[in-house]
Amino acid sequence: MKMVKSLLLGSAAGVVAVAGAQAADLPVKAKPVEYVKICSLYGDGFYYIPGTETCVRIGASAQADYYYGSLSNGHILFDGAGGAHDRTTSEHAMKGHGQIGLDSRTQTAYGTLRSVVVFKFENVDGGTLTPNLPRSFIQWAGFTFGHTKSYSDPFGSFGGGELRNITQGITHDDTGANGTNQIAYTWELGNGMVIVVGADERKNNSLSNLSTAGVVAVGAAPTTSRAGMLFPDPYAVFRMSQAWGNFSAAIHASQNSALYYTGNNAVLGLTGCGVGAQAGTTQCLYPSDKMGWALLTGGQINLPWIAQGDRVLGFFNYGQGATKYAGGANLNSAGLFGSGNVVALGVATDGVYVNGAGIQLTTGWAFGAAFEHWITPQFDVVVYGSRGEFKYNNTVIAGRYFCGGSGAAVQNIVVAATTVCDPGFTYSEVGLRFDWYPVPAFRLAIEGRYAMIDTAFAGQVTLTKTQGARPTGAYTAKDQGISQVAVRAQRGFGGVGE
Repeated sequence: MKMVKSLLLGSAAGVVAVAGAQAADLPVKAKPVEYVKICSLYGDGFYYIPGTETCVRIGASAQADYYYGSLSNGHILFDGAGGAHDRTTSEHAMKGHGQIGLDSRTQTAYGTLRSVVVFKFENVDGGTLTPNLPRSFIQWAGFTFGHTKSYSDPFGSFGGGELRNITQGITHDDTGANGTNQIAYTWELGNGMVIVVGADERKNNSLSNLSTAGVVAVGAAPTTSRAGMLFPDPYAVFRMSQAWGNFSAAIHASQNSALYYTGNNAVLGLTGCGVGAQAGTTQCLYPSDKMGWALLTGGQINLPWIAQGDRVLGFFNYGQGATKYAGGANLNSAGLFGSGNVVALGVATDGVYVNGAGIQLTTGWAFGAAFEHWITPQFDVVVYGSRGEFKYNNTVIAGRYFCGGSGAAVQNIVVAATTVCDPGFTYSEVGLRFDWYPVPAFRLAIEGRYAMIDTAFAGQVTLTKTQGARPTGAYTAKDQGISQVAVRAQRGFGGVGE
């Protein structure tokens, strides 16, 4: 009996031990998995970050561009060394473009807190890898802080964001491609209308002391004598978006402050520097500041009765001393050589002065219009045209500021005494583009553009400096035109950045 009892107790103990060991080996119950949830508060493509109330959207794009008759950034070959059009000029360019962006949003007691970051990388002609940050901004309680497209940019411009152009627009004011540093506040008026006040990082052309600096080459502006930035460029804008289309009107200002005079002006009997003063230092005077300004307007009208997505766009800009806004953000000094000794040229500045005298502001204006028609839901055509001009006042022209008169320095572009010394010029363009979307978010496009420069200094000019492989000597200043073709393949998703 004792033996049986011992066996039973031993067996029970063994069972308990084995059971305990097996229980120790059992897995602990896992915590519930937090799946990513769709966030419907802000539209398609947003998801909640697990464990937070923040929604995020991810976007990206891949793009390949092929250009003929232009630089790798899409600018037409009419300025700088590119306008020489000889065997030193590259007529063809290729560019690979990659972009990725994040858009995050959170609800707060003061409205939506939004932050956007977009990274862009470009490989130009197989060699140079260029990183860029076109978007990095925060929006909250009506404020916008950081780097993004300016609110003062008018609707109806020919930018990559507005009309999806492949070539780089010349005459319009558009910061959509690369953005600008800014601070702004938006008042919501209701019914699609807002008023925005803000300030952008300054955007300007040369402000030159022509007693010191001249036009060193065709297609180049004179060296700037602009003082350091005192404050960013302020603006106020009214914007309206309705079912019929949209409209905007902005007043933009830009300060023109010059450096110290570099000497006295014996020709005009003016004193810029005192006796024994070191030229160009604080021992000298400087011209009074002048505020440049620009009026920027534009809009579009939807035409759904023709076809869904059809529209007509247009803009008009005008100003003085703020020609990067009024005359065109990409409209630089003109320089385009033709066959033989023929050249079209002109000089782009915000203002000029000579020692002892005040700043003479340059006037700029530009306008343009475009029509987009969807032939099918996958195929559309765009036709557009624009015109812009730089104009100098009578003080500059009659005083022959750009021809060595009124105490100005001798220029590398010499004009005969019988030729009117007017460096102003006009730029005109017409373009045509076709887009095909074989599948959603995949685009194949081709665009052609013809541009014309109405030259400054009509008649004979003498160049004292070579341009590309163009020799020095006498040239005939004459209107010239140039063509450009661009092709793009693009695939994207997410739509992050605006």
